[in-house]
Amino acid sequence: MYKVELKFDSNCLDVETLEELCSQTDEIFEQEDLNCADRQYGKRIYLDKGRKEDYGRFWAAIFALKDRVGIAEHLEECFWYNGTDRENLITDFLRN
Repeated sequence: MYKVELKFDSNCLDVETLEELCSQTDEIFEQEDLNCADRQYGKRIYLDKGRKEDYGRFWAAIFALKDRVGIAEHLEECFWYNGTDRENLITDFLRN
């Protein structure tokens, strides 16, 4: 199963900004037809739908996150799961 976990730094953001970043992030993943399995304050978990093309859809969403101004800068945690493998996207991809 593919999965992305995101957590924004809620200590450094006001409520409006945090909600806007979460909304933008939801929009990015929804455009790729991916499920948001958990919506919490400042945290999101997106899961695949079990389709062959979901791998590519996740990476399209991740590239869109990287290109969207403000999102990557305010992420506290961002992990990509490819089955049981876990990769920290902040240090390995989003902020490089």
